[in-house]
Amino acid sequence: MDNRKRPVVSSNSGNSVYWSSSFTRQPARILIVEALPPSWSETCMVLCDALENFLSLACSLDGPCRIPLLSLYAISRQQECLLPFVQVRGNLARLRSCVEELRSIPGEGCVRGAARGGELLRRAVLDSLQQFKQYIRHTGTGIQASNNISVEVTVVTSQPGRGVVRQLEKGLKDADLVSLKRLLVVQIYSAAEWGQDNPSPEDTHADTEGRD
Repeated sequence: MDNRKRPVVSSNSGNSVYWSSSFTRQPARILIVEALPPSWSETCMVLCDALENFLSLACSLDGPCRIPLLSLYAISRQQECLLPFVQVRGNLARLRSCVEELRSIPGEGCVRGAARGGELLRRAVLDSLQQFKQYIRHTGTGIQASNNISVEVTVVTSQPGRGVVRQLEKGLKDADLVSLKRLLVVQIYSAAEWGQDNPSPEDTHADTEGRD
């Protein structure tokens, strides 16, 4: 792999900055947010604020884009694609609109058990991978020319991370995951939960690797 640094002129300062050529091969990203009550009412504001700040930063950085393509799914009483694949740079208004739509998901109500949430997560992963394949097929050589033919999926959940990983491993074992580079599960805690117990890193952050 060629990781030599190459000069790029900054659009703001006119100075030369250097970046690794590996940035040009960054995978597309899919973010799946579990917005299930009652935990969503406690985590929604912080998560959405952090996501909006992160996307604003990603859109404003000079040099090659660290996140070339992004799609976002929400899991509430059903799975919903809030953002089909878009290029991150140049689409800040659309990205902010997506975050506001995520904020609007109700944080109160009832769900039909963790098993239902696990099934919705599995479907969201499969649907998002299928959407990625369709995007690649429709865009054709433009994406393939930049070697951007893999995708990373991040699942944000309030359920125990290891349990979600086991559910997904079981539910996806027979699926076509050839385009999946990495599946990451991130567990988030409310302030009350964090104060009651110190979670282990293994339960908070777990991932499985796909093909390289």
